[in-house]
Amino acid sequence: MALKAFVASTSKLLSKFVQDVCTSEDISVTQMGKEDTLFADLQASTPDLLFLHASIIEDFDDNIIARVKADDNLSRAYIVVFASRPEGAEFAYKIGADAFLPIPFKNEQFEQILRLILNLPKHILVVSKTEALPNAVREAGAMYDFNVLWAHSAEEAITLAGEKFPDLILSEYALPQRNGANLSKLVKNSHLLGHIPVVIMMESNDQELVEECFEAGSNDVFLFPFDRQKHIHTISNIVKPPRKGRKYSALVVDDSVTVRHVISKMFKQMGFTVLTAADGQEGMKLAVQHRPDIITSDYDMPVMDGWDFCARLRESEFTQTIPVVMVSSRDTITDKRKAQTLGIAAYLTKPFKTEDLEKIVKALVVQTQRRKKEEILEKYTAGDAVKKIGEGAPGGIEERSVTIFSCNICDFSKKFDWLGTARAIELLNEYFRVVTGMITERKGVVDSIMGDEILARFDTGDAGGDALNAIDTAVALLEYLDSYNSRENDELEVRIGIHSDLVLVGNFGSAEHRLVYSMLGDGVNIAKLLQRSTAPNSCLFSADTYNHVGESVGELQSYSVPRKSGERDVIAYKL
Repeated sequence: MALKAFVASTSKLLSKFVQDVCTSEDISVTQMGKEDTLFADLQASTPDLLFLHASIIEDFDDNIIARVKADDNLSRAYIVVFASRPEGAEFAYKIGADAFLPIPFKNEQFEQILRLILNLPKHILVVSKTEALPNAVREAGAMYDFNVLWAHSAEEAITLAGEKFPDLILSEYALPQRNGANLSKLVKNSHLLGHIPVVIMMESNDQELVEECFEAGSNDVFLFPFDRQKHIHTISNIVKPPRKGRKYSALVVDDSVTVRHVISKMFKQMGFTVLTAADGQEGMKLAVQHRPDIITSDYDMPVMDGWDFCARLRESEFTQTIPVVMVSSRDTITDKRKAQTLGIAAYLTKPFKTEDLEKIVKALVVQTQRRKKEEILEKYTAGDAVKKIGEGAPGGIEERSVTIFSCNICDFSKKFDWLGTARAIELLNEYFRVVTGMITERKGVVDSIMGDEILARFDTGDAGGDALNAIDTAVALLEYLDSYNSRENDELEVRIGIHSDLVLVGNFGSAEHRLVYSMLGDGVNIAKLLQRSTAPNSCLFSADTYNHVGESVGELQSYSVPRKSGERDVIAYKL
């Protein structure tokens, strides 16, 4: 897919510098015309890559990045801020940019941006005294197309990172001279490398050492031994392309223009879209209409004060779950207890530091994500969407040779934080319609739908034909998602596992309460294991399935997928 870029800068020299690099990578470029028509020009261009000169951003009263991300037609744009000043990186990431490009820059820095936006194979720098950890990452990451670089020390890692600009640094804690926490601090304090995620692996589970790593800026801490499935999945999630589409929104309610400006500026720097109101009555209208993700409110306001405003929020079904931070000059125990009575999420006394409010907001966002995930998981645990065969389900249980197809949406519950329940359900049902249609068209049977996971079987009696139909279903689904994600904001990623085996098929359950016609057997577990072990938007199928389809799919590289202790690894192939 040909990429389109938009370069916004008043400097013709810098604009040409960026344009030349884009052109060398076959990226078409549109240059900014007039500064006052920038947003209109962006909407007309709908670029995949948006290069914003730091000086352009500072010329706008509002956060142009937040405005772009809030626009339905522009939200997919990957935003790169470029500047010639050393503090440019800190500025870029604070206002919500996806990447920073220093001027001048190395080709490797631009290539890192392309790896992210095009979801190309990522470069992982492993820092370890021995070959054991890099070899483990290399072997386990092969299915994810990770390219592994290796450094023996923190000093060597910093040098290599400055030359290659990896997408993630995975370092042992115990290194010669400087430990992993020191390395993380060096990376995070560098204006060129500070955006690179750092993960520390340590043998000790000492709480103080773990805290030391996080305080040094580490993105995560892994404990030995290296867990192939768990840790590689975590790494994959860290280096995946940034989430596109809807962003967080905030409502600031305060009768002071100064306070509204200070809090709004903080939210905009965090990448939020911001609404403001001068009193509770105006705030209530905006809250019901826009349903923001978080609200800050003053207590003493005209027309409708903070107490009545928060009470009304809790009474409305549309706003009752929105977390509210009370920002007030009242500092008595009674006032704080009253706030608790209304379910206020946090209480901050004026005068306040924006850093303190920012910490509160980040904590509340995490809590909201967790709460929504738990609520949605409860709604999506129905397992009785079962397809019967023929005219009613047969009565007995029989052993059959089938090919099992297991497919699951990656991190779908988290999408509810961005999409909202109505849109998420609409998307999920459309996805089910497409996938079940693909399965049935290829003579498969939808065995069950549990949450966002589909389990199907291909069991016409023709083992080779069933295996090919399952593989063809996976190919069709991945091609469909590739097309879907190129045109829609609500991106979907799936993992697919396929395995051929003997299973028991028949009625299971209680005739008086609940009876389902389904399949049971270790083969189902293997298909689900392969599904969990593969990379997003890819498929792993077992050697048993490969034996049926080898001539059709050609020679492929095999992988060893570990099972529980004492059980043999599953040999699998990546589609």
